[in-house]
Amino acid sequence: MTFLIAARTELIKTRRSSAFWLSVLGAAFMPVIFFLMYTLKPKSFIPALAEDPWTGHFLRGWQSLAPFLLPMFVILSCSLITQIEYKNNTWKQVFASPQSIGAIFFSKFLAIHIMILFCFLLFNFFMIISALAVNVINKGYSFTHHAIDWLTLVKWSFKTYVSVLGICALQYWLSLRFKNFIVPIAIGLALLIASLALLQWEHIYKIPYAAPILTFMSIRNKSGELLQNHEWNAIGYFVCFTALAFLDLLNRKERG
Repeated sequence: MTFLIAARTELIKTRRSSAFWLSVLGAAFMPVIFFLMYTLKPKSFIPALAEDPWTGHFLRGWQSLAPFLLPMFVILSCSLITQIEYKNNTWKQVFASPQSIGAIFFSKFLAIHIMILFCFLLFNFFMIISALAVNVINKGYSFTHHAIDWLTLVKWSFKTYVSVLGICALQYWLSLRFKNFIVPIAIGLALLIASLALLQWEHIYKIPYAAPILTFMSIRNKSGELLQNHEWNAIGYFVCFTALAFLDLLNRKERG
């Protein structure tokens, strides 16, 4: 019961916070761009989207999201949600409250994951709305004449969510460890850029920050496996970094 109360409290804190608006604006950014592109350049996009418009549309969306925007969103979300306590100087109050360290740690971590899933849901929703809105303006598009492959869309979303688990766990640990808002973001950004620079490396699948773009590449190549090696690694990193972060918080002499 304590954990449920703590989780509810964390969700209330994130409502109308910077992390919430980041989820909304981040999810809407690329769909709005695609809406403008399809509207302003129909001669280029109508033929390209004629055969299977929804698959082509969502592939473009995930291609724009996976390499940089999604990992950056996770990095920022982890920092913004933990900064709620640092900014208001309320960590000591939180740890003095009648709840366990585990409830505090995992309820805040759960709030971060709910924000990520919320962003995924909004992104897919805005992608659908942008395509339908374009079709209303220009009847040359064929979105309304084709059905959305919901099973494939759920599979893509699931795989992409799994791919960011390692990033999320490490960034959460860093955000708890450093009071300065910039430090975990700078570390995450440096690791993300390094992973993109090393994309041709044979061991790139071992780097958690490269997992989202590797997942998109497997989706584009129509890999039949539910989870790839880098996605299993992301799950392993998630378990490892989460355990280390919790033990670090548990054994820290001074918290907050």
